[in-house]
Amino acid sequence: MNSRAKGVITALLLIVSILFLGIGIVFWIMGTGSFRGYTEKEPWCIVELKDVMELGTVYEGVQAEKGYSFYEFSYLVTNTGDRESYRPLPDMYYEGAEYDDVYDEYYWAATEESWEQEERPLFEGSYEGCVPPGRTGKASEVLMIKQGVTVIQAFYYPGYSDEEAVVEISVP
Repeated sequence: MNSRAKGVITALLLIVSILFLGIGIVFWIMGTGSFRGYTEKEPWCIVELKDVMELGTVYEGVQAEKGYSFYEFSYLVTNTGDRESYRPLPDMYYEGAEYDDVYDEYYWAATEESWEQEERPLFEGSYEGCVPPGRTGKASEVLMIKQGVTVIQAFYYPGYSDEEAVVEISVP
């Protein structure tokens, strides 16, 4: 191969390399958001406690454990994102001072002879509500709380990638 052919091949390889480098830089810049005219916000649900109501030791045919009562927690949920939240209420995790102060689920034996326990919701059935973007909706949740407990905390994530938020709740 003569030197002229080697020079042409080298020039072509250099041009192709520069072209790929340029395309890579363009995609990198687009990935950083510099060229995006529209950015999509995730659903961002802010939860505000409105009311706590004691329901007693029996609710919808379910008997509370001994030493516990049912309470209904009512919330206002505001979606400040630009997409539906697909739930009326973010997943709330409740804690009291003791590990057994609050139950939003109960455990039952799979069979009479079995020692294995399965976790089930307190009340079967849920609805497919959602909070549209920029709107506020109402939601409520029924929990079983140990009698004598006066304060619990509810933990939730306002958005998919945000830090955990905490709601302090005084139990009447």
